[in-house]
Amino acid sequence: MKEYIRFILDKRILSALIILFSMELCLQLGAYKPFLKKNSYAANVNRITAHALNVQDKLDPDILILGTSVAFEGLSVRILNEEIKDTGYTVQTLAIPGSELVVQDQVVAKYLKKFPNTKAILHVMEAGMPWVDRNELILPTLAMLSELDNWNAISIIKDFEYKYNWQDIMYLIFKSIAYRRDMKDFLTDPQERIKFLGREWREPNTELWDYDNPHTETVSAYGVRTVEECIERTNPANGEPIPEGSNDRHKKMLFDTCILSRSTTDEMGSTERTQRYFRRLGKIYEQIPQEKIAVIHVFAPYSEIIYHFGKDRRMPLWKKELDQVTQNKLGYEKADIIDLESLLDGPNNGDFCFDLIHLNKAGMEIFSSALGKILRDRIKTNTLLPPAKK
Repeated sequence: MKEYIRFILDKRILSALIILFSMELCLQLGAYKPFLKKNSYAANVNRITAHALNVQDKLDPDILILGTSVAFEGLSVRILNEEIKDTGYTVQTLAIPGSELVVQDQVVAKYLKKFPNTKAILHVMEAGMPWVDRNELILPTLAMLSELDNWNAISIIKDFEYKYNWQDIMYLIFKSIAYRRDMKDFLTDPQERIKFLGREWREPNTELWDYDNPHTETVSAYGVRTVEECIERTNPANGEPIPEGSNDRHKKMLFDTCILSRSTTDEMGSTERTQRYFRRLGKIYEQIPQEKIAVIHVFAPYSEIIYHFGKDRRMPLWKKELDQVTQNKLGYEKADIIDLESLLDGPNNGDFCFDLIHLNKAGMEIFSSALGKILRDRIKTNTLLPPAKK
């Protein structure tokens, strides 16, 4: 035992431990956050939430948007605010690309109280999500949870019925583990990261919104009508020339959503996954003051190529389960649903879609304008708040 104590107290060992502890403390205090890789999951969750807070003196929202990349790409804060300008209400987004419900739960837990004017939450839903709900933790989810509240997340993942192991817990506890890949990437190619940071510091985002979809690329550029056609024509290895209205990045992203769609189940009934999904959804709504804040469920349009993943086939279960969650957690008779899935249906549907899931700039403009008009009418007629209590 004495030998062991002498070993621990050795100056060289103590020096190494002090250096490691000091480094971890700096990381825990956020010293590395400004250096995170652009558009990484960790960087996105920090940037989007920080921007909403930084502009709060100019845009203190009455309506908050919650969701994933479908909401982030599909809804323009700029257009929504233009549409409801004469009502005196304002909109801001806390939608985080790639965020599972557990991440959205932590966004609500950490940031809802920071926006005391909030009267409504627009929760943008994805038609197929309940059927692909997972109980295994993936790195993007761990990365975002680590940024939002890594200590609280340890108990939350259990609450949200995730299977986890000691490696997941270590990832959440130690920032040196959570940042190891990002730091390795930084050290491998520091020039690119420094160049980006320089641009950010020289030209900070002064808009009231973090992002406004600039993508003009279209699904229709490839002339595809089925998932199989999409996979064949967008495969990066096919050697075919990229059509006008697309580029390498767009082709790869479209291919990825086609592959994902082919492997996605087309079940439409209740399953173990759907039941878990709606239990998780209920945990988010438990945090929302039902007397003060309305929850509005918004279904976004997407590519008709994956029409069978939602709309008439899956909406009955959605409505049934959302009604149940609303009654149990929010105390109202039924869910408030704005269903715009079919908004862009028709022969020109591909012109409005960036890939099979996300809208491009043209689609975003139509979707945002349509939703903005609905919100404006509701505010004007005093029907934005939830229906009467049961």
